[in-house]
Amino acid sequence: MGAGIARCYPARVRILYRDQHLLAVDKPAGILTVPGRGDDSEPLIAQVRAEEPGALAVHRLDRDTSGVVLFALTRASHRALNAAFEGRRAEKTYLALVLGDLEKKRRIDLPLAEVRRGGMRVASADSSRAQPARTEVEPRDRFGSYTLCTCRPRTGRTHQIRVHLAAIGHPLAVDPRYGDDRPLHIGDLWSGAPDPDNVVLDRTPLHALSLRLPHPAKRGWLEVEAPLADDMARCLDLLSAARRER
Repeated sequence: MGAGIARCYPARVRILYRDQHLLAVDKPAGILTVPGRGDDSEPLIAQVRAEEPGALAVHRLDRDTSGVVLFALTRASHRALNAAFEGRRAEKTYLALVLGDLEKKRRIDLPLAEVRRGGMRVASADSSRAQPARTEVEPRDRFGSYTLCTCRPRTGRTHQIRVHLAAIGHPLAVDPRYGDDRPLHIGDLWSGAPDPDNVVLDRTPLHALSLRLPHPAKRGWLEVEAPLADDMARCLDLLSAARRER
C-alpha cells in the first residue's frame, strides 16, 4: 500500500437497499467480502451480520473493488439469487479507470484460464482449461492518458474485467497483478495541482456501480446503485481540472 492514505472503515456498513428477502450494501475498498484463507481481517459479511445475523453472501468482489454486494436474508432468497447469477440474469455494471485513451466501445471475447495463486490469463480457445468470457467496455469520460470506462461482464470469471482490459492494452490505472503496481500521485493526474507527490489512489480503480436482477420474491426486477468511491471520484476531479487547463 502506498504512503499517504489511511484506510478507515465505518463501524456500520452503508445499506443501499433492504427488504425481508435481501440486503444490498456498499462495499468499501480494502476489505474481503467473506473470510479469506490465511487472512484474519474482518470481512464485510461480519459487519453485515452485526445488522442481520442470518445474512448469506450471494456473490463477492475482490478486496480492492468497491461497490454493490448482495446478501440474502433467507435460504429461499439465497437459492433464487444464486440461480439468477448462475443463469446470467444478473446484469452487472462497473466503472474502471484505465490507462490510455480508449476511443470507442469494445466487445472483448477472450477465453480465460486459471493460473497459480488465484489469477487468470487469456487462453487459446482450443485449450482444455479455457473458459469462455465476454466483457463489453465503453468509454464514459476520456482524459487523454486515462479513460473512465463502463464495463459490463457478460460472464462471471475471476478477475475477468481486469484481465480483459489489460489484454486490449488498457489495464487498470493501478493493478499489481495485471498492470502497474505503482500508486497514483496527484501529479500523475494533474501536473499543476498542489501537493503533486501525495498519493491519491493506491488500489485497483474498479467500482461495482450497479446490479440489476430478478427480485427473489418475484416482484419484477431490482436495480441497486452505489455512489462512486471517494478515491476514484477524487481522481476524476483531478483529471477534469487538468483537462480544463489544456
